[in-house]
Amino acid sequence: MKTITLKTEEEFFEYLNNLSKSLGKPKSQIIREAVIEYGEKIKREKIHQKMEKLAKQLRKDKSYLKEIKEFEMLSEDTIE
Repeated sequence: MKTITLKTEEEFFEYLNNLSKSLGKPKSQIIREAVIEYGEKIKREKIHQKMEKLAKQLRKDKSYLKEIKEFEMLSEDTIE
């Protein structure tokens, strides 16, 4: 494992220390988990933003409805 040095305010250090004691986890594990969770949150937000952008585009262009209906008809034909 690699080592990272973190400078922090006393208040944050005490918060992390108390959290570590209450959870029974090392401070480094809490920080690792928090960073990973934050990274996943950022990924979800980017996906959400892309979905919203696509939804706006789809609201403007209704031609996709015809394609969906055609696809559904094809899907029904292959299922039977």
